[in-house]
Amino acid sequence: MADGPIVIVGGHMSWPASYRGVARILGELSGREVSVVPITPFDWGLARYRGYGQIVFEVATTVDRALLGSEADRAVLVGFSAGGILARTYIGGDPPYGGRRYSGHRRVSHLVTLGTPHNVPEAGPLAPIAGVNELFPGALHAPSGLRYLSVAGAAVDGSRSGRARGRYERFVEDGRVPGDGKVPVPSALLEGSEKLVLDGVYHSRLYGGPSGRWYGSDTETVERWWPEGLRVSGRLVKEPGA
Repeated sequence: MADGPIVIVGGHMSWPASYRGVARILGELSGREVSVVPITPFDWGLARYRGYGQIVFEVATTVDRALLGSEADRAVLVGFSAGGILARTYIGGDPPYGGRRYSGHRRVSHLVTLGTPHNVPEAGPLAPIAGVNELFPGALHAPSGLRYLSVAGAAVDGSRSGRARGRYERFVEDGRVPGDGKVPVPSALLEGSEKLVLDGVYHSRLYGGPSGRWYGSDTETVERWWPEGLRVSGRLVKEPGA
């Protein structure tokens, strides 16, 4: 079977162009075609009022197009932040979401989530995420062979930063925990998935500043989380100082 294409699902209120750099890096590391789901801040804004079904449909459409252009029957999904929630919803299955039953688990081999707030309170502004967890809990399709990897950055300790602690407490009761500056580690680790915590990695450029590393900032950082089994043959993770 041919290597499946990679589809990137961007984070909340982000532009697809923000992921051009990481798309290039993933293409180099994997030798695979890489697409970015064309969801814009305008689409995210509409979803607040119309529901998130339409932007999940955009994920499905991008996966279908990527597979049509390849000889593979399954793609690799990479979800940044809230994009990981959209990816999980697309993978879904029964019951339907937003009037559609996607069953994307039949078309996806791997899901990698980066700084995704998987675990949130059941009430409040993040209730839609809690609703996804109720419909499609944890690494739902891992028993059937779909590989899940949830990655958390640990650049800012909420016990040392009051600002980070306040952000983390949108997701967890006590924000005195490590996180990527926006999402705390306990929230970003999906139950039932393979889990990876990366020291010194921020949620995005916004939280790390010009010199801070975020999940897609450079090849060395991406190599820390990109699965070895999906690399170009013989390419290994660089050890610090190598």
